[in-house]
Amino acid sequence: MWILSLELLLLAVLVFWCIGAFKRIKRLKNHCTQAFAPVQEQFVQIVEMMRNCARMQLLKEQVAGVFVPHAPQALLSSADVLESAVEQPGKRSIRPESVAALDVAWQSAQVAWQAYVQQCADKSEMHAEHVQEWSQRWQQLHTLQMHSLAQFNDAMAHYNQSIAQAPTCVVARLSGYRPGRSFQKDAALLMQPTA
Repeated sequence: MWILSLELLLLAVLVFWCIGAFKRIKRLKNHCTQAFAPVQEQFVQIVEMMRNCARMQLLKEQVAGVFVPHAPQALLSSADVLESAVEQPGKRSIRPESVAALDVAWQSAQVAWQAYVQQCADKSEMHAEHVQEWSQRWQQLHTLQMHSLAQFNDAMAHYNQSIAQAPTCVVARLSGYRPGRSFQKDAALLMQPTA
């Protein structure tokens, strides 16, 4: 009789443990989704800034008659790619494929911005002044975005660590929770020459 009581006690502990593990995984996943909201909002601001910058450049070039070949168009197309990647995850849970696409679009937007700044700075004084005005705004948005990405990466690391632990991984697998993906390092840091 006492063996049956012990088995029921162990079963109750196992059930409560599974429920607790499921709630913890769900809470961590919701935290990742909440951490992604400012990332997504700042990506929208960056897209608008890139578009406004390129459009202003095109207007100034038409007035002055001095053109930088392909620079504003490349910036606009990079902004379009980033915007489509931002809209991909939507309000649903953050899938690794969506975050990967957004990460690649963000890296290419940073590279496009650096190329745009370099081409404009080399072209004329009018272009250099234009880039200097917009570079301050880019730097502000970039700094905010790096902070938000770090918070998202931290939340995703906690989530991934939680579902990788030996007993919790069974509950995660049975519940359909998969490991998430974090953003890579900043493209600007990756492009700096090494000694």
